[in-house]
Amino acid sequence: MLSQRLLRDHPDVVREGLRRRGEDTEGLQALEEWLRLDRERRASAQSGDPRGPEAQARMAETAARMQALALRLPNLPDARTPAGTSPAQNVELRRWGEITPTPFPARTHEQLASTLGILDLPRATKLAGPRFPLLVGAGAQLARALESLLLDLHCERGYVEVAPPHLLKRETLEGTGHLPRHADTLFVTERDRLYLSPTAEAQLVALHAGETLPERRLPLAYTASTPCYRREAGSSGAARRGLLRQRQFDKVELVRISAPEDADDSFETLIADVERALQVLELPYRVVALCGGELPFASQRTVDLDVWLAGEARYVEIASISDCGAFQARRLTLRYQPRSSRRARYPHTLNGSALPIGRTIAALLELGQQADGSVRLPDAFTPYLRELTLLPAER
Repeated sequence: MLSQRLLRDHPDVVREGLRRRGEDTEGLQALEEWLRLDRERRASAQSGDPRGPEAQARMAETAARMQALALRLPNLPDARTPAGTSPAQNVELRRWGEITPTPFPARTHEQLASTLGILDLPRATKLAGPRFPLLVGAGAQLARALESLLLDLHCERGYVEVAPPHLLKRETLEGTGHLPRHADTLFVTERDRLYLSPTAEAQLVALHAGETLPERRLPLAYTASTPCYRREAGSSGAARRGLLRQRQFDKVELVRISAPEDADDSFETLIADVERALQVLELPYRVVALCGGELPFASQRTVDLDVWLAGEARYVEIASISDCGAFQARRLTLRYQPRSSRRARYPHTLNGSALPIGRTIAALLELGQQADGSVRLPDAFTPYLRELTLLPAER
């Protein structure tokens, strides 16, 4: 959430930030309505007795409306975020890994998974409807091995593993910025009004909501592997094929909570940790800084890592690392107590996906494919799998 002081005293800064994000209507309208209500509230407080029951009721109603509007305002881009409002204006920073064409026609991960007999989307549709995964046999074992490999990798780097709830209260998702703006993308249980988690970022960032942490505990570093649930109603075509974009997918998440002056170091640490995971898996990738119009709602600065899909001869986003500044901490009433001050401050929250299981399996299959339809997995799986070669299923 943006601070009231920023909204009231520097509305032009907010307007410019919203324009950098490509906010043409919703955000700007919410800002102007917030400013109007704020003027009315202050004028009312100066012209009458604010202690009367009717005045207090009006002020409480106005405060609730202002809060609802503030929750709809996205974070503002950091000065280092590239200008632009479309993917074409994202900035590629670097690449890693050699892209070597196969001496045979490369297959997509869907084709390979079918040959291997490890992915059964028709039966997944029978069970749950379209856009759900069903990994079987060696596919399920690979997913379990990949999850263990990634969690072990991150725990070695100092992250504390967490196994959080998968159903969340509305307040949790409001605090992390997933509500109210993205309500249409979330699954909700009508009877209990609990939301299925769209990403473990929500649980890990909100873990200390309402708390004031001593500065000596920062930075906090958490990792978790959880199912994620998203409606993904807007995606289509190649972006939704096979394991690339499902309504349910497993993902290993990283979160860091840092003092503001240490946030840049935490951001670079997250990027390095995600890159290390891709390098251990021997997956070629590129690092891309997102422009203002491509930023996630709660982020002020985001870097994507795109993995190379050999079967489709293109890069696909596999990880997103975001610095959310104090935006989420303010919404969650999460503070820390500096050693040198009596006044509590808001920490910065940062998150990164490292990695989504389905997309990573897709990249592993396409990268490790052989001419006979088998797939060779990286040596990093040696402690986790009996065999590093996936063989075509018998028909």
